[in-house]
Amino acid sequence: MKYTEAWSSVVSQNFNLKVVTILLGALSVLLTLITLKMSFKDSVIIERGCFSRSVQPTKDEHSKQEVENFLREALSQRFDSLVMATDGLLSPDELKLRDQEQKEFASRNMKQRLIVNFVTETVEGFKVDADRVISVGDVRSAFKFSLAVKLESKSRSLANPYGLLIVSTKQIEDKSKTGESK
Repeated sequence: MKYTEAWSSVVSQNFNLKVVTILLGALSVLLTLITLKMSFKDSVIIERGCFSRSVQPTKDEHSKQEVENFLREALSQRFDSLVMATDGLLSPDELKLRDQEQKEFASRNMKQRLIVNFVTETVEGFKVDADRVISVGDVRSAFKFSLAVKLESKSRSLANPYGLLIVSTKQIEDKSKTGESK
């Protein structure tokens, strides 16, 4: 093989190597951009059951319906005698208050249940209009029960899918009952 033919072969191989390197670099950049675009998309969640279906992932914002459903469930755990309170929906202070209240009811052979009528949002938190049913044996009495509830947002979990926590509940006294006037 002559020196000029060998040199020509090396130059041609270098050119082919440069073209292949440029194409592979462009392909790498293209795949990186596609990967980044796909990584910022919301993930698809499939709920498996009798009929599989796609479920929309929830955002961190809480809708009014979600807050109302949370309050119904959490207040049931806070006040109902027959419901066991689970961790995640009530703050530790509220759990202590619940335990004290339930011990007092048990010593008097009483049970209570809370029925939420409606929830309104206020500046401080939420106002809950509910009926409190207290039973002693077979005798039941229902009372109007208005609550001021303060909520705290936290991360969603399996124990607390709402991502909310009841920090405090305070009974709102009815001013018309006490005889006070403005």
